[in-house]
Amino acid sequence: MHRIVKNGWVQGGDLVNGSGTNSESFKGGKFSDENFAVKHGKRGVIGMANDGPHTNGSQFYITFAPAHWMNQKYVAFGCLIEGMSVLDEIENIDTYNERPKRPC
Repeated sequence: MHRIVKNGWVQGGDLVNGSGTNSESFKGGKFSDENFAVKHGKRGVIGMANDGPHTNGSQFYITFAPAHWMNQKYVAFGCLIEGMSVLDEIENIDTYNERPKRPC
């Protein structure tokens, strides 16, 4: 996980650099948005981080709180069914400019 936005989300999945500066899908390159059926209405929603429409790669996020502003902008594909205590621990990691001060 390379980014922790307090009261927002945790972000990870940069398979190339581990820093959030790259996002390449397992097929290579980017892929299109699928649909916006899953809404960002609660803690634990999992979705694809992107750089704009149809730019999904390997990066993903998990919300710490409802984030309705993400609806129609980021494709959510599910939600946590276990591990909320781990999400709590991640949310409480100290950060500097949204970067964790220790590996997580």
